[in-house]
Amino acid sequence: MFITNDDYDLQAREEILQLLDGTADKSILRIAERMATDQIGQYISGRYDTEFIFSRQGEDRNYFIVMITIDIALYHAWSKRAPRKMPELRAQRYQDALDWLKSVGDGTISTGLPQAPEDEYQGDILIQSKYKPNVNKY
Repeated sequence: MFITNDDYDLQAREEILQLLDGTADKSILRIAERMATDQIGQYISGRYDTEFIFSRQGEDRNYFIVMITIDIALYHAWSKRAPRKMPELRAQRYQDALDWLKSVGDGTISTGLPQAPEDEYQGDILIQSKYKPNVNKY
């Protein structure tokens, strides 16, 4: 697993985690984590090797990716449990994570993440034409 129960210690108190997921096996949080990793993959998989990133464990992980994965997972868990009572901090951290992912996905921000294999790389496509664009404004 990419995220462990200990990773939540810095982001949420135990009583909040119990409120969001009272199950013994933390099944709701595990589903939210999968949703978060898939969502992150949608934003950055064109440039970065997300399979490699999310296969790391322990000290080999990128801790910023761990942090935003938890932020997104907690946001999804709150959305399921009590969307109208979601703390403002949780919504803001989710939005910050999305803004960072958008910037990384479009190449505005560079990271230390491993690049996608060249046969799968989908970034930096530039379309040009020798014809002047039409302006059809009257």
